[in-house]
Amino acid sequence: MKKEKKRDSSQLILSTISLIIFTLFLSNSLYALPVTKISKNEIKSMIINHINANMPWPKGSVRIEFFSQLSDIDVPANDITCRVVSMRGEDFIGYSNFAIRFYDKKVFLKEETFRVRLEVLRDMVVSTEYLGKGTNISRDDVKLVKKWFDRISPSIITDINDVLGKRLRTTIKQSDTMITRNMLMEPVMIKRGKLVRIVLEKGPIKITTVGLSEQNGAFGDIIKVKNISSKNVIYAKVMGSSLVQVEF
Repeated sequence: MKKEKKRDSSQLILSTISLIIFTLFLSNSLYALPVTKISKNEIKSMIINHINANMPWPKGSVRIEFFSQLSDIDVPANDITCRVVSMRGEDFIGYSNFAIRFYDKKVFLKEETFRVRLEVLRDMVVSTEYLGKGTNISRDDVKLVKKWFDRISPSIITDINDVLGKRLRTTIKQSDTMITRNMLMEPVMIKRGKLVRIVLEKGPIKITTVGLSEQNGAFGDIIKVKNISSKNVIYAKVMGSSLVQVEF
């Protein structure tokens, strides 16, 4: 009798557990959230569109390479909206991170971050031939070529007018050598042994006299000049062709 009661009790417990499991399964089936699948092509397209809409570069001048592994994303919601955001201070060149934020009826759900590499096609000034140190650069000495950059150095020159008339600090041994700003210096405006006009100006007072340059000088250089009248040697700043100014 006791064994039968024990067996009946065990069967009752098993039946109760089975009923609970079935109820939970049925509940999950009835109330499971809908899932929206965002394909990897959609993800890629969203990021590319964001870059094209916000970058400072001309359209068609950027090459985009994805480093993150792209795959479809399942979002547990039906009414999905997506927003691509850039990292703070994004300059849209080199290695960058972009995030896609997913919302369901304006309620934030999740965020996924993707790493990309951006290259920009820019003009740069290069030499056309061998150029010796001290050469005054002319139009025939340089040309523009296009190159992909993943960083923009402030020393890169993209306008030929920025190099014309400048002097080379160093020798360029072959053609197609990139010319940078630190390779250039201003042309000589005053040559040693030439007469110059000396200007001394302070407030309403302006004095001019004639001097003899004792050094070569480019614009802004401080050079030695001998005052013809007093025979004194002074230092003056080159302000133009045959013009120096005494500063005090």
